Amino acid sequence: MYQPTSYKLDGRMGTRAQLKDMIDTCRAAGVRVYADAVINHMTGGGNDVWQSHRNGNGGGCAYWGPKESTGKSPFFTHDFMYFPDNSTTLPPGLEYPNAGYIATDFHCERSLNSWTDPFLLNNGWLVGLADLDTESDYVRERLAAYMTDLVGIGFSGFRIDAAKHIYPDSLANIFKKFKDNLGGADLPDDFITYLEVIMGGEMNLLMCQDGIYNFGKSFADKMTAAGLS
Repeated sequence: MYQPTSYKLDGRMGTRAQLKDMIDTCRAAGVRVYADAVINHMTGGGNDVWQSHRNGNGGGCAYWGPKESTGKSPFFTHDFMYFPDNSTTLPPGLEYPNAGYIATDFHCERSLNSWTDPFLLNNGWLVGLADLDTESDYVRERLAAYMTDLVGIGFSGFRIDAAKHIYPDSLANIFKKFKDNLGGADLPDDFITYLEVIMGGEMNLLMCQDGIYNFGKSFADKMTAAGLS
């Protein structure tokens, strides 16, 4: 559920209309609903709709075909693919047609093997998930459009998944674009958003040390500069 393939609101849990009906029902009962927004990454590799996959590990080759579990939101990754694309004659790369992403909308693949290195925290692929280039203005616009759509059907705000893996400056810029999409005026009275920033051995980096990856005063300053609180 934390491996998006598009920003459509139709999936294994139901349709967009059913989701809106659920939100309306909750609102009528005085209950707010918040979207668990996954904006750091897309899915991992190997389960896409490409026709031919091969894994050479373990002393032999295992082959498998396309996976259709994403229904109307096909996607393609570079993992386990060995036939070139018929159109380009090149090895397949990352492509999420229904999200509007191609390979250049992602950070180069690298292991996230340090929790105290801000570059790896932001650019590393969390458990192998395709990490979005959230410094890209285009990617920020796509994410802001997704968040705008969520508020448009009645959500009262967001829980930003894996926010620790996105530069605070990028988050502030995404929120600014989101607010601009709504006309730039004050957000709804019941609007609130919170970030998943799990503290571990990297607590000093995230909260105590002033710098680009500080989610305390530094992040607050970035938000203020963007006209947000």
